[in-house]
Amino acid sequence: MTGTSYTIIGGEKQNFTPHTIPWTLLVLNRGRSALQVSQLKFAEIISIESSTHRRRETVPNVKTLITDTSVNPGEQVNLGISAASYPFVAVIWNDMQLKTLFSPQFIREIEVSGTVCSVPMLYSYRGDLIPSIPTPAHGNRTVKTFPMTAIETGTSALYPFDYAGIYNKKLFQLARGYDPEINSSFWQKMDFGFRSWLWGERIELNSSLRIYYTSDFQQDDQTIDKDYRRFYLWNLAVRIKDNLAYLPKSGIFSYIFRSGEGPVVAMAEYKEAAFWVDQNSTRFIQSGRALVENWHQRPEEE
Repeated sequence: MTGTSYTIIGGEKQNFTPHTIPWTLLVLNRGRSALQVSQLKFAEIISIESSTHRRRETVPNVKTLITDTSVNPGEQVNLGISAASYPFVAVIWNDMQLKTLFSPQFIREIEVSGTVCSVPMLYSYRGDLIPSIPTPAHGNRTVKTFPMTAIETGTSALYPFDYAGIYNKKLFQLARGYDPEINSSFWQKMDFGFRSWLWGERIELNSSLRIYYTSDFQQDDQTIDKDYRRFYLWNLAVRIKDNLAYLPKSGIFSYIFRSGEGPVVAMAEYKEAAFWVDQNSTRFIQSGRALVENWHQRPEEE
């Protein structure tokens, strides 16, 4: 999923107790930290930083994954999950606090859920429930998302809000993780979410998983740009015929006209996407249009 070079330092082996959570905790870093990671009882804790933005000294019992260059959040998640020693990985930011009872029942519920990612109920630092369950809807020539408030376990989410959640490592890697070529956090999460659903994976809320921000958070920038074009080609433009996915050859002319790029660049982008879709043609179980149109009619939500 990624070719980024990194180094892991520290991380003394944890002593297992009956209260040890048998998963990896992956901590993404931004701003000022309020998270006392060494106090969390995960079997493994990985904190991701870059060599150009080291923030703090190594913490005992915490592995620090240091990338040679700065990488976007999605690629950080890819790297951390690849490096994880355990089959389930809880991803949070250092400005979040986990307020969840990791009981044996909860752990088993997550592990047998079959979801690529179980997403949390998110709360502001004031304790207010944040609408953080993205729901798709058709917009003008594109797809819009509306963050909904939900409290029922099993509610479908288009993607993990702010990347936070508990990921099934095997399913995440089968779904190819986040696209490191997309730098916009919004379109990167949209791409991962769409690809997961289009390939038959599920992303669902587990209402027992609760995470609180410790400061204000920024809303995603949904600007239509080159990252949107990549998301569009690799998801929304895909068609399915006889159970095989493809990009229609006729679509290249419309794409060249609407892309805002010159014909050489636009044609290269379209051909790259067409090749990728062809390589993964049997993975798609539905088109992006069908996913959006049928979002509210899936059996689990009836």
